[in-house]
Amino acid sequence: MGLDMYLYARKYVSKFDYTDFKREDGVMPPVNKEWESLASFSPKGLMDNAQDFGGISVSYPVGYWRKANAIHGWFVNVLADGEDECQEIPVSREHFVILRDSCKAVLESGKDDMEEVSADHGLEPIEGFFFGGKDIDEWYIESLKDTITMIDNVLAIVPEGNYDWQFVYQASW
Repeated sequence: MGLDMYLYARKYVSKFDYTDFKREDGVMPPVNKEWESLASFSPKGLMDNAQDFGGISVSYPVGYWRKANAIHGWFVNVLADGEDECQEIPVSREHFVILRDSCKAVLESGKDDMEEVSADHGLEPIEGFFFGGKDIDEWYIESLKDTITMIDNVLAIVPEGNYDWQFVYQASW
């Protein structure tokens, strides 16, 4: 019980490969090999009605936090207009960069200024039902470091300009 936070990478894989396809009447594009591979994991008969259309959405967990309430507060306040209903919150590459840079700014500020800098960057600890402590302590500092590591990993793996992937943050409490 408490604040569990998840970051997912999602990709839509079309059933058809349009890479070199030139439309000719009555000719369907070839089946996408990636789709074919993913479809092989589907229960037999489940996708029988998706003959001439369709795709598969794949979701990978790429980040997890436990009671990192300041990070949760940032996602909710910056990206969800303060609405905290355990809903999915889309996250863009630009938002990752802003959050990472904000975490770095707080960590580089020094112990005496950390509270003020965290508030300036929307990373002050927040209250909630079993959300963890509100102190700026080692737990808080580690959550910022973990966030930087997660974001650096995502940004390194998914190149800029790659729009095949969407990212979603979601909390459960």
